[in-house]
Amino acid sequence: MAAVPHLQKQLKELTTKPLGGFRVEVNDDLFQWTVWFTGPAGTPYHPAHYKATLSFPSEFPMKPPEFRIVSSFWHPNVYPDGRVCISILHPPGEDEMNSGETAMMRWTPVQSIQSVLLSVISLLSDPDSEDAGAPANVDALVQFRKDKDAFNGKCQELAKKALLELPAGFVPPSLEDAKPHVPQERGMSFLASEDFVGAEEEVEQHPYSTELTSLRDMGVGADRSDDELLAMLTKCKGDIATVMERLE
Repeated sequence: MAAVPHLQKQLKELTTKPLGGFRVEVNDDLFQWTVWFTGPAGTPYHPAHYKATLSFPSEFPMKPPEFRIVSSFWHPNVYPDGRVCISILHPPGEDEMNSGETAMMRWTPVQSIQSVLLSVISLLSDPDSEDAGAPANVDALVQFRKDKDAFNGKCQELAKKALLELPAGFVPPSLEDAKPHVPQERGMSFLASEDFVGAEEEVEQHPYSTELTSLRDMGVGADRSDDELLAMLTKCKGDIATVMERLE
């Protein structure tokens, strides 16, 4: 199953190099994640910490995950059951009912979970975003537009409730991104190696190098060379789904 290695890699990245304001926890089910996040500073959701879940379909990454806020929440793009409505979580392709949402704004197999988390935080900072699509909570949107003080007051009320609902011994997510590890020089620096720099430039020159990396991360086409996969990606104009179908 292509989803497993892809999820394992993204989980490792988010747990070893956490994104500021988030903490991800996974128990026995790799397809069900618990996400703790802190309300962004400067918003009525601050300084509370909220619980959410990320549920992945077996077809991941061909189909998007579902992000659901478990804590009580008031936002135009959060349904009463906590599901977050945002373009990046919508299935791939065009939406004939929403001309303002292009295919590029929707989920694609090359999207990362980090991108999803950043998109959610961006949405919280801008409750009336033009590219947010149709509202999931019309009452919240109307209140935000007509009476922001009342909107902020309700969000703060629920923020206090979320803080009271935190489990005993709760450790808040770090608000700072983890610092990336930079290799130290040992004789000749690895980063300065001519062979490495040349190889890096060669990969970056190809327009579908990102899609190639995604296929490798998912364990797709393990019996094919990079050149073969890049040729397929070029023929399919970077459409990973089509490449995966042809490799089956």
